[in-house]
Amino acid sequence: MLLALALSLSLSATPAPQSSGIHLSATADRSAFLLAQGPPPLPVRQEDLQPVGSRQLELQRQIDAINDDLRGLKTDWPTVSVVLAYLGFSVSPIALIGLLFVALGSVTIPAITIAGIVMLVVGLGGLALGIVGVVTGISASTAATNTRNDLLRQRGELERELKGLKGGAPGVDRSFESSPRLITIAAF
Repeated sequence: MLLALALSLSLSATPAPQSSGIHLSATADRSAFLLAQGPPPLPVRQEDLQPVGSRQLELQRQIDAINDDLRGLKTDWPTVSVVLAYLGFSVSPIALIGLLFVALGSVTIPAITIAGIVMLVVGLGGLALGIVGVVTGISASTAATNTRNDLLRQRGELERELKGLKGGAPGVDRSFESSPRLITIAAF
């Protein structure tokens, strides 16, 4: 715009030649002189080559993809872990009955002792299944929670960058933070 203004001023300042054609050599010399006095060009970053709207659209697409991933992410225990835990801890009291049969059967009847040993083994197997269910449930839930936290961090960074491109106030962070009063005890 300044270049157009400078060219129009230089054209108006030059006297019109008497010939029927326009003589541009003096005008071209003055405009070249004006261009040479301008500031040197600034270095261009790769982000500046893209129009601002396209970078905003790209950031919004990335944020939407992260939101889709967050919606599909389950941080609950897997169903298999829940079933194992319930089944195992439901069967585990049989071990106490088996232990009682072993104690009573050793004194009187050996068949009761064998039944007690079988019940003890079944109860301890149930206890082992319950422990496996709890351990696998906690590890799966922890891995999903860590993935969710990483996605939330990435989304926050992208939203801050998008807000900066849109001209939002710098330094204002309104990202999601969980309340310290809310504690998840168990999720099934």
